[in-house]
Amino acid sequence: MAFLLGLLMMYVLMWLISLAGIGWLEESVMRGILATTIMFVMVGISHFAKPDKLLAMIPPNWPYREAMNYISGAAEILLAIGLLFGGTRVYAAYGLIALLICIFPANIYVAITKPGIYNISRLFFQPVYILWIYWFSIRS
Repeated sequence: MAFLLGLLMMYVLMWLISLAGIGWLEESVMRGILATTIMFVMVGISHFAKPDKLLAMIPPNWPYREAMNYISGAAEILLAIGLLFGGTRVYAAYGLIALLICIFPANIYVAITKPGIYNISRLFFQPVYILWIYWFSIRS
């Protein structure tokens, strides 16, 4: 849910900035893409800045947990940046969608082992993020 709030806040911020006459931000698609890029880059950086927090989401019996954390963080950053360029946008969007699907089992694990509104809500918001990426980066 925090990620969705971040997406929405970034989108609104980009809209407010567009009121200053910045042409490329006047398109809602670009605002959505930029919001997506900012949020995924921030989350990707957190994989490196606070690895323990994200490692706690990966089941302890899975092999290569640290590698999974760093690879998924790097993928989030690189794919998010790929959204900014027309030539890589669709590929990057499909990559982010695939990544969200791949990390869904970790969200299930956290919801089961540490039940709480935030951890359980992650399960319901994952499809929303996929739809957001599709709407702003693939559909348009």
